[in-house]
Amino acid sequence: MAALRPILDRKRSGTQYTDRMHRILGVCHDCGLLWHNERVTYRNGVTEMKRVDDIEPEGSVLVTPQYEKYGLRVNPRLLPRLKSMGPQFAYALNVPHTAVEVDGNIVYVRIPRSRRDMDGPLTFEQAWEIDPNIPRGNLLLGVDEEQQQLVLELTAPTNVHAAVIGMTGSGKSTLMRTMILSALKIRGIRVALFDPSRGFEPLSGHPLIWRGGLFSSPDDCELGLDALASSIGRRGGELTFVFVDEVPDLIMQRPRIREHLARLAQAGRHAGIHLILGAQQLLASEIGSMTLRNIPVRLVGRVTDRTAAYNAAGRGDIGAENLRGSGDFIAVNGSTSRHFQAALVSEDTLREWATRYPPREPRVPVRADTGAHSNNSWQANFTSHGGGGGGGRPLDDIPQVVIEKIQTYMAEYGQEPSSNWIYQLTRKMLPTGGFNRDKARRALDMATGRAEITHAEGQPSHEANW
Repeated sequence: MAALRPILDRKRSGTQYTDRMHRILGVCHDCGLLWHNERVTYRNGVTEMKRVDDIEPEGSVLVTPQYEKYGLRVNPRLLPRLKSMGPQFAYALNVPHTAVEVDGNIVYVRIPRSRRDMDGPLTFEQAWEIDPNIPRGNLLLGVDEEQQQLVLELTAPTNVHAAVIGMTGSGKSTLMRTMILSALKIRGIRVALFDPSRGFEPLSGHPLIWRGGLFSSPDDCELGLDALASSIGRRGGELTFVFVDEVPDLIMQRPRIREHLARLAQAGRHAGIHLILGAQQLLASEIGSMTLRNIPVRLVGRVTDRTAAYNAAGRGDIGAENLRGSGDFIAVNGSTSRHFQAALVSEDTLREWATRYPPREPRVPVRADTGAHSNNSWQANFTSHGGGGGGGRPLDDIPQVVIEKIQTYMAEYGQEPSSNWIYQLTRKMLPTGGFNRDKARRALDMATGRAEITHAEGQPSHEANW
């Protein structure tokens, strides 16, 4: 874990950090910003000229996975001038670019580290071990510049939905895989996966994956998103994180996906549905201005230029065009922004996960407007349990605690429990006694997503028609 600790220049003599700080202060001196003379009048009437320092070094240099940050204490009147001096600092330091940013009462000059001096990639395991007790409803992102674990609380009212935006090589898909894996490890969350490039496939076999697999073809993605959007107002409030990658490509091939995403972005949080959208660029002309306004969190990686950075973040001052890629991201939410290094899920971890939970094809919902009611439709399932002709007696409810226990078992052992195990579990937990074989099978179907959870009054949910 040594690579995650801040590295401070404690000697401040004979090091590259001191040399670079001197160069930064030299640029400020050449521009007439380092100090000024001020006339001071004392009580006895005597006046004299006194030198007042406007810029002073903070004293330590913070080294992050990809940058060195040099802190300065600055007279506030110089801030507008200093924030525009990135090119002068870059020229003096002989680096491609620098960034000047304000953090509280400290102004930082950010300098990219050379590739040979950089540490290895930040792994998912390193970021997770900083604090493994991540609360339900949060997603792991990586570490911030203070080397603290950074998580996204999607259930907070100011977050709700998020977008991951960045060009090829920025680490967009890597970050989304990290978020998915963290959701599966935290448990208690249903995860829906939509990705035409199939980058999420190694994580798609877990029992908590909605409908049992990855939606990859545009037709299947349209049906799945339609089912989720149609469930709003009928769901029991189960927390569901919906990951959709390559959003513009999906909308181009199936324009109705734009309507489903708009519905989910506008009202999904009331049903416990939260969107995480991935795109190389996310434009209002492609996904709709209303959808874009309902996505408050933007996780922005490297983009092509300042215009793309403005479109991605909704702000023009974050400098995403100067990010280095390979997991270098800025989290933006309104007027706040935070730089962080995304954690990497290694290929070994993905192979191990896919071996333990083999990827599966999803149970694709039935298109409601086709008029074809197969044996998977809600009406057919309902009448088959009720007996001849009529609706029959409603099925008794399966307690949510039983479903969660079954999901915990599957996550721990990688297989479904037996009917006898469910009988023994419910016999100890419930005053009504253990489940018979038919009821145990129904509980198992609900835990795996083969059948949706019933409403409290015992009526089957319309989600079974998906």
